[in-house]
Amino acid sequence: MGLSTNFSFADYTNTFVNVEAKNTLLSTLNVFSDRQTSMSPKVSLDIIDEVAQKVASSVNRYGSEWSAIPKRSASNHLIEAPLYAYQDRITAADVQPYRKPGSNLQMSALSCIARADAVTASALAMHDKYMRTKEKIFADALFRNTVEATYTQQPIISWEDEFGYQQATGTIKTNVSSGDPLRSLDDAVTAAKVRMGGLAGQLDGFILFAGSNVYRGIKYHPDIRQNVQFGVLDRDVLFNKEVLPAFSTFIIENVRVVEVTDQALYGIGPDESFLVPRFSKPLSSEIALPFGYVATATSRNLDLAFADPVDFRIWSVQDKFKNVELFAESSILPVVYRPDFVTKLTNDAA
Repeated sequence: MGLSTNFSFADYTNTFVNVEAKNTLLSTLNVFSDRQTSMSPKVSLDIIDEVAQKVASSVNRYGSEWSAIPKRSASNHLIEAPLYAYQDRITAADVQPYRKPGSNLQMSALSCIARADAVTASALAMHDKYMRTKEKIFADALFRNTVEATYTQQPIISWEDEFGYQQATGTIKTNVSSGDPLRSLDDAVTAAKVRMGGLAGQLDGFILFAGSNVYRGIKYHPDIRQNVQFGVLDRDVLFNKEVLPAFSTFIIENVRVVEVTDQALYGIGPDESFLVPRFSKPLSSEIALPFGYVATATSRNLDLAFADPVDFRIWSVQDKFKNVELFAESSILPVVYRPDFVTKLTNDAA
């Protein structure tokens, strides 16, 4: 990485645009696929209702009526996005006493290569922390319909309160003798489709984020084993095991079942699961999807505060002693316009 000179900053943002992070489940599966941007940290949002209005009605052949095309609009839901800021400082103490792994040459504070290596290592660590933070705020928004925004006018944002839709609930019966997990899943999927109405036209399948007991209860249920025997249950070829090696998964019918064991990050207990629909982006960008996020302006650097919004911005400066200060910012707001499309299914193994 190049370093800044004469107290100017060196912007590394473009370097990290396509950097993947392992085991970031929600980001990799692109659940929040509707990405929007805002030059202001305050975002005006609208309610997404069933879009049956996309179906045109017939008109008088010789009349003057026309069918209007629905467009994204803004209402009085004005939300300020939280800001996440990271900082590190590279000095001689960070590079001088150590030897670079795999090399017999001691790293020198006077070496540009040594400093660049230290900056690169720190920048990658910042990006990894950002990706974990992004995963956490996505999980809170999707599974609990909340966004923590302590230093804004609305410290806890509740999408259920904002948009007036409540998360659906149900049970998944995994009892070996009397349970029928396939029927439980099918009932939940059907109910979710009914709630979607016209939005089901953008549906791209379902994901069940399952706690360990739910996952094992489904996978090893006798009915599921029978489906495996007859080839109904297949491996999920769309699941990138190179990027998501920590997650076990299988797909049955149109539901992708993923075992989630990291309770600290995702907040899913062993006997909990969440059925989440995935939507494909429509050809018209004016039509919003039920789950999305807004990348807003960053604010700690005056020059970069007016640059185009990005998900993750990172830059460095040097002080008069050539020590390198590395900074990163992220201001993203995950939005769940329709909390009722997500169904919390509790394990019933009794």
